[in-house]
Amino acid sequence: MALVIIGRRFFNFPVYPCVSIIMWLFKVMFRQLHWSMAVLKKFFSLVATPTLVVVILTLTSQLAKLLAFFLPLKVIILIGSTGVPRYFPPSWAAYDRDVLVIALSLATLLFYFIYVLAEKLLAKMVQKGAACVVERSRKLALFSNQDEVASQAYQKLASGLATGVLALLLVLMFAILYPAFLVVIVIYLVGITGVLSVATQLRPIWRSKLHENASNLVNLLSGAGFLLLFSFMVADFLLWEGVSFMVAIISLLLSRQLLGRLEGIIKDALWLHSKRLQVNAIFFTGHRLEKAPENPRHRKLWQLLSLRDQPERLLPLLERLIGCSFAVESIIRCRWRQSGVPDILIFELEVQSPDSEIERFLLNVFGSRHKKAALNEADLLMSETGRALPSPELMGVDQLEGFAVHLFRMPAAGFAEHEGGGKLTLDRLERCWQVEPTKGLIARYCRSHPLLHQRLTTGMLERLTAVAASHYQHHQVEQLASRFEELLAELNALPLVVTNPGVPKELAFVSDSGDLQLAHWGNWGLEPIGADFPLGKRWDNELQPLISSAAEHRKTLKGISHDLVRLCACCSAFEGAFNKQRYSDAIALIPEILSCLSQPASGTNESEALDSEVKGS
Repeated sequence: MALVIIGRRFFNFPVYPCVSIIMWLFKVMFRQLHWSMAVLKKFFSLVATPTLVVVILTLTSQLAKLLAFFLPLKVIILIGSTGVPRYFPPSWAAYDRDVLVIALSLATLLFYFIYVLAEKLLAKMVQKGAACVVERSRKLALFSNQDEVASQAYQKLASGLATGVLALLLVLMFAILYPAFLVVIVIYLVGITGVLSVATQLRPIWRSKLHENASNLVNLLSGAGFLLLFSFMVADFLLWEGVSFMVAIISLLLSRQLLGRLEGIIKDALWLHSKRLQVNAIFFTGHRLEKAPENPRHRKLWQLLSLRDQPERLLPLLERLIGCSFAVESIIRCRWRQSGVPDILIFELEVQSPDSEIERFLLNVFGSRHKKAALNEADLLMSETGRALPSPELMGVDQLEGFAVHLFRMPAAGFAEHEGGGKLTLDRLERCWQVEPTKGLIARYCRSHPLLHQRLTTGMLERLTAVAASHYQHHQVEQLASRFEELLAELNALPLVVTNPGVPKELAFVSDSGDLQLAHWGNWGLEPIGADFPLGKRWDNELQPLISSAAEHRKTLKGISHDLVRLCACCSAFEGAFNKQRYSDAIALIPEILSCLSQPASGTNESEALDSEVKGS
């Protein structure tokens, strides 16, 4: 009643709706608790004894850990005192101080040993209990890490039950020893719950942020709660009578333990909520593995499609990126375009201002999983090298609803979509090979990315030797091993080019002059020339014209050997086949790799003879 009067008189705020808002979070917590109890009931019905043992071992582990870290404090207090302090139990006064120090030290070791032993037994019982539950549910394997999910869910739920029992014991202890301390704890927990409820209901965007940063927020609130309790205890000693010294120490330590366990149980609840569908499918007979609900962040990305109907929302963004203001009478049109890349939205924009020509732009919106690609693209296209690459002009980068966006300028006539296929690959290689990467870009890239000659290791040859199926394959691997250092030196000496694999045809355009323009550079890299050249008969006649065309624009490519460029292409294909565990395909590339290497000065005829002999055998 007092809350209602205060809310009406001082804040002019409708209290009853506020109470209903606060109840929302309590309902969410109740639903999670109800679901957890249902799963625990399933555990007890299928494997009652292991589950009970898990709960007991968890309680034993937590209590032993608490005592193992509490008793050393008493030892330090005894060592620093001339005798037995008066706030220690009166019965301890009959013993010598040194005897008490030794006894408490031994007790500390004992409780720590009990804690370690309980943790070991707990891990074994968790695996046994989870395996029994999965076996008795009589279901086929549902997903690859099913056993790990089952074990973790089983442990977290059993640990949650044990934590609940421990929390009740601590609450009873506080109620007896330090009631005011318990009141502060309850007020803090209820107050934080209420504040979060109101905040997430009044500002829906805060609810998504709460989901994204829940773990960090729990850590912060746990630390803040302990600081509040410590401050209350100091104030209680200074302003009021307080409690005895030993009760204060015990209360402070137990409160830290309680908040730590509550922090752990909330994090476990968050994990269980994220795995709820999988847990239901594993442990409940009537449940099947269903598709998880769409991530709020992912759903928020696709809500940006509403920009087609409300393009005026983009005007502030365009003004920031372009650096000029549009007239009030300006008309903006927005059209969605298929990107060919999952979770990247593309919008074609047209801005028509009075007394000016229509301006056309391409707006790329990167989903959450493409943050790295957005940074890579911006880093490249804003560099000196990027301005020479086949890309539309990048006007700027910014944020839209928390997502990275890149704005490209398109010519007034627009771009024609590239026809795709093999011609796109050739055009892309030709334009990229013609651009000389700057020394600064090469230095920054090589600090964080290994090049092809650094990714090829002798360990790969050891693996191929182990899987070689014939004497001929063994011989091929041995030949490659004998010339491996020479191979790496040749690759290291090749000039570097910018690579841009995986560009979809939807983001490849042709300008009026016939030049290629690529509007996606999130996967760019630097590799020796030839690393991104495809192998196959249809490409054999295309390599030399590409090298010649690129050499007209780059002095470093003049006189470069066709065989060395092809060597790089073969080595790149060799690495790709090895990483996909297609070892036979990798071994099949070795003869072509060796043929591209310059022949050694001596022993050539002997090697060829041995090769023919092995083939014949």
